[in-house]
Order: sequence, then C-alpha cells, then structure tokens
Amino acid sequence: HPRSIMAVTFTNKAAGEMRERINKLVGQAVPVSTGWRGLTIGTFHSICARILRADAPAAGLNPNFVIYDDGEQLTAVKQALRDLKLDEKLYKPEAMRSAISKAKNELIRPQQFEATTYWAEIARRVYARYEEILTANGGLDFDDLLCRVAWLFREQPEVLKRYQDRYEYLLVDEFQDTNTAQYEMVYRLASASRNVFCVGDEDQSIFMFRGADYRNVMRFREDFPEAKVVLLEQNYRSTQTIL
Repeated sequence: HPRSIMAVTFTNKAAGEMRERINKLVGQAVPVSTGWRGLTIGTFHSICARILRADAPAAGLNPNFVIYDDGEQLTAVKQALRDLKLDEKLYKPEAMRSAISKAKNELIRPQQFEATTYWAEIARRVYARYEEILTANGGLDFDDLLCRVAWLFREQPEVLKRYQDRYEYLLVDEFQDTNTAQYEMVYRLASASRNVFCVGDEDQSIFMFRGADYRNVMRFREDFPEAKVVLLEQNYRSTQTIL
C-alpha cells in the first residue's frame, strides 16, 4: 500500500521530480500526498518537521514551533554572545553557528559537548545559551528538525514503533550525503522491517560542510549485512569525452 512507503531525498527539486516520475509511472491512482494519507515523499527536513508537529508532546515541543532560517539563527547566536559578554570579533558568530550545527548533526547536546580547548569551551557555552534562546521563542533551527527526530526515536520506543508499523518500506536517495542524525533516523525506522533501499556513491558526497558522512554507506553495509548490493556501472549521463 502506498501509505506504507516513505521516500526521502535532500532537495525540494529532487522530491518534486520523484513525484513527477511516480505520476508518469502509475498515474493518479496512487496518491502522492504531503500529508499522511498517501505515499510520503519529501526531503529529510520536511518529513521530520511533520513528524515533530504530529508528535510534539513526546518530543517535548510545542506543535506550533517556528523554524529559524539562516539569518534568524545567526541573530540568535549573536544574542547568545552578548548575553555571555563575549566579543564577536574574537568569537565569530558564523564559526560558533558552524560548531553548533556540527554538534547537532552528530547528535551531541550542549551538556555532551567536549571542550578540549578554550575556544571549544566558549562554543559549548554559546551552544547552551543559543538553545535557551530558541526554546524561549518556541523555535527550532534546521539541524533541530533532524536531531530532534533522531532523539525522539531513540528515547521514545512507542513512538518509534508506531512509525515502524506505518512505514514498512523506506527509500533513501543520495544516501552518501546523510549525516549522523539522518542515518540514525533511517536505521531505526528500517530496523524492524529491514525493507530499506538506498542509492548512494561514496565518491559523490558533496555535503560534508553540512555534516554529511560518506562512511554511512559502509555503516549501512555493517548494519544491514543481508542487503543486496547492485552496482550501477553503466553511465548514461556523461558523454564519452567526460568519461
């Protein structure tokens, strides 16, 4: 049943193309929905946002949370620096935001943030204050959408079981671009049915600056040893000159 399928990718453009291809293949008989009634297709961030709104109490959130864009995140980091009486010239807001983003992608909370240098200790303090600012304003950043779902599935087994029962088939595009939070989400969702189909190429990882980890392809092979590997060795996209 289409309701039992979740297909995730990284960009809105790719998600739209997936919907178009399905419509061409099967027509309108199979509903492609942005809600929960039909086939679930979307980006990691959009699907995670829907999960968090649907299960906000279990995630410790208000379902009407707002999502901070890049500018609003930077503003919150600057506010954290001011609150901690830290000089923006010494501790660049962009660098602080990058450190916070990296920690969240690795599922590291402020209290778990390892400060091996003085700069890292400052980043830990800014991270903690930044989280307080977001919480006070009912906000989540883009990284929160991913890590909050990973933590939800890790810490609320009854919620995870409900989604495992719902989504018996999981399809993941551009798997080499997943980060730790995304991998944990995929792993936990698929660990019950073991029906997971991933397309990826370690040599094409392009989102390392966002925490993507090409090693997730190797982790997938270890966590799903029964998976069949299909090598796509024929190139249909590039010209012979490029090849």
